[in-house]
Formats: sequence, C-alpha cells, structure tokens
Amino acid sequence: MDSSTADLIAEKNGDKMYIKFGNGLDRYSIDDFSRHIPDGVGLFVVTGEAEQETVADARRRGIMIWDRTELAYQIGKAVLADLEGEEIDLVETETAVPREENYIIAEDNTFQNNMFVTSTSSEQNQEVTQPVASIKAEEAQVSELNLKSSPINIRKDKAISIARPQLGSVSDAELKFVPFWKYVYSLHSEYQFKSKMIDISGEGEGFINAVNGNSEEFTLPEIRNSVQVECEYEIRSPSTTDAEIRGDLLEKIIEEHTKDVKFGNTVGEAIISEHKRFKPMKDDITIRTELVYVPVWEVKGKRNSVEINASTAEILDNPSDSDVEFM
Repeated sequence: MDSSTADLIAEKNGDKMYIKFGNGLDRYSIDDFSRHIPDGVGLFVVTGEAEQETVADARRRGIMIWDRTELAYQIGKAVLADLEGEEIDLVETETAVPREENYIIAEDNTFQNNMFVTSTSSEQNQEVTQPVASIKAEEAQVSELNLKSSPINIRKDKAISIARPQLGSVSDAELKFVPFWKYVYSLHSEYQFKSKMIDISGEGEGFINAVNGNSEEFTLPEIRNSVQVECEYEIRSPSTTDAEIRGDLLEKIIEEHTKDVKFGNTVGEAIISEHKRFKPMKDDITIRTELVYVPVWEVKGKRNSVEINASTAEILDNPSDSDVEFM
C-alpha cells in the first residue's frame, strides 16, 4: 500500500491497523480506502464533517470511524496506559459515530507519528508505528486450485474486520467455495393477432445457488479456470443438477415475459375491448449454464455468523448454505 492510501500503519503482535486522516468523509474515499487494505483493520480519523449515512456505509465495510472527540479520548487513554504500564487494544475499540455538528479542524498534527504507541516493560510487546513505505507484507505460501472460480481478493483478517461491526466478538473465519449455476438466456417470439404483430423478446443473466437453489443478484470478477489459495478451505458440493435448473429457469422466464395485450375495436358507436394473453414458447428460449464457484468467508461470532463474498467484499444477503444462521 502506498502512502496516498494510508497515513500510518500501527502493528502489534502481528495485527495491523491502517490509519487515514481526512477533513471530510465521502463514499469515494471510504471505497478507495477499503479496497486497498490488504490485511488488518482500517481506521479513518475525520477532523471535519461526516454524514451519518456515509459513516454507516464505512462501518458495513469494516472501517472504524473516529471524530475529533474520539481521537482526543483515545490519545488520553494511550497516555494513561503508558503511565500505568498497561496495554490497550485499538482493534477492539468500538467505532465512534460522528455527530451531526460541524467539526473544528485540528491545527496541530505533530502527534500523528506516535499517538498509537503504548510503552510496556517488555520491548517485545511494544506496539510500533512506522511510515507506510517501511512496511512489507508477509509472504504466504500460495497453492493453485484447479477450480472454475472467481479470484480471492479479500483475506481472512479483512473479512473479520468487515464482519466485526455486526457480530461484535469473532471466534473464527473459514473459507469455503460455494457452487453457483451461472446462466445467460435470450428469447424471441412473434405472434400475429388479426392485423397486429406481437413481439416478445428479452435477455438476461444471473446466478442460482447450487446448494439451496436461491437466486442471487451480484456481479463477479472474471471467472478463471483456477484460483490461488493460501489457507485451508472447503469445497461445497452442489445439490441441484443442470437439468433441474434449466427446467426452473424456463418456467420463470416464460412467466416474466408473458404479455397481456388489450385490443379495442369500434363497431358503429360501440367500443369492443378484447384481452389476449401471449407467452413465449420453450423452443424460442435459449439458455446457457455453467457451474462456477464463489469463494466465501464465513465469519463466526458467539451465536451467529456472517458470510462475505471473498471476491467483492460484499456481505451476502442470503445464506450460501441451508444451515447458516444470520443476525
């Protein structure tokens, strides 16, 4: 990560916190900051104004937000911890929500280089903050899995940071590859009724969960014939067949593209209305399907779990397995 993305990186016992300072907060800056955090937790310190909707969006992405009041409180807590010889854990800090008032921009930023350092009697347990340029990512062993899948763009610790605002404490996170039927369809039917020609045309695409049959609306990065994995994983088996999916899709497509057409004729002074129902024929519909896998992080809390698309960092609205619980 370059210094334009984060101003500081705090690291302790292998845990990293990427810190960004800004006068204001918008969706673009949060999106850019979130996408460029390779591991660890993100913290955005807002010294100016921030809308509640933007703050809520940041929290959904696993980014902590501090305003000037929270920043001052954390600095004071760090100083007291230093004097008393105690340690603090910034990662577990609750995300502060900026109030709807205007914020005064801090004039003195000299504390930025050491605000997260807490001294202890042991140098090995000391939290060290360094400039971004001096931090190098640890190399992990990577294996290549021959599976038609979208790439893994979100690491385990990043998935945990995204899920933590919804779960609170997190016990673990597991990577699983969930099968989906990717489909693309097109249709074209023509009917003639009296002097009118009725055209029924359409096209579309989507994903159907091959484990539980739920339809999903999401966009995936490029589907590749292999995927790189650097941790333990589980591959879920599909419980639906290509023939079953095609049959269900045909019925759904026919229902969605059926037209009710109203015709009106005038006979003398009388107006005669007539309704006619037109539906596409199965032979007029072309469907292409393929089985692909989506990497999913299942982040587990004490009672519930949250699933995160490991390719796009999106929190899944529907469970990928029938036995997954959501809050």
